[in-house]
Amino acid sequence: MIKDFVSLFFPRVCLTCQGALGKGLNEICVNCLQELPKTLNHEVPIPEFEQRFSGIVDYDQVLVYLFFQKRGIVQKLLHELKYNDKPEIGQILGKWYGKELAIAGYDKKFDVVLPIPLHQGRLRVRGYNQSEQFALGLSQSLGLKMLPNGLERVRANETQTRKNREQRWQNVSGVFAVTDLEAVANQRVLLVDDVLTTGSTLVAAAEPLFDARVKNISFAVMAAAK
Repeated sequence: MIKDFVSLFFPRVCLTCQGALGKGLNEICVNCLQELPKTLNHEVPIPEFEQRFSGIVDYDQVLVYLFFQKRGIVQKLLHELKYNDKPEIGQILGKWYGKELAIAGYDKKFDVVLPIPLHQGRLRVRGYNQSEQFALGLSQSLGLKMLPNGLERVRANETQTRKNREQRWQNVSGVFAVTDLEAVANQRVLLVDDVLTTGSTLVAAAEPLFDARVKNISFAVMAAAK
C-alpha cells in the first residue's frame, strides 16, 4: 500500500523509454523487453562472434545475449548499469538470459560462473562490478556456483575505449591471475564479461585459467556489435 501511494507522486518509469512500469516489473517495461535485440546465438551460432576467438584461444561456447547498436536500447541499459548506479540491470539481464540458456540445456554445460574482475581502484569508484552483476543473474538462473573472486587484476590497465585492436591486446596482456587454483581446476568455466569487442579481455583472462588446468572455458557477454 505504501509503495502504491508513493508511486502516485514518484511513478516508476522504464529506463529506456521513460514509460510507466507496471507492477512486478523491474527497470524495463514490457514493450522494451519485447524489443530487446537478442542474438539467439545459443540456438544458431553466429560466426562473427566465434571468429574473434578462433585460432587465438581454445574455447567451448561463445554466448552473446544482445546486439549492441549506438543510441539503441542496449546502449541505454549498459550506460545506466555502468555509470548511473544501477547494478540491478546486470542481474536482471543475467537472470533473463540464464533462463533462456537453461531451457536450451546449457545449465548442464558448465560447472562454475566466473566474472571478469575490475581493478580495486575502479571498483571503489563504481561501487560494484557490472560483469559480476550479470554473472550473478546467470548463475542464479542456471543453478551454478559463482566465483566472484576467482580472478583478480594484478595491475590496473587503461580503459579499452578508443583503443584499436592491437592496443586493446597489449593493454590487457598479463593483467589477470587466478586466486584459487583448486576452485577452478578441472572445472568447466563460464567466463563472463559485459561487452564483446575484440575479445582481448576474455582471452587475457582465459590464459591464467588454462594454466590452472581448467577443463574448458566458455564465454558469455551481455552484448556485442553486429
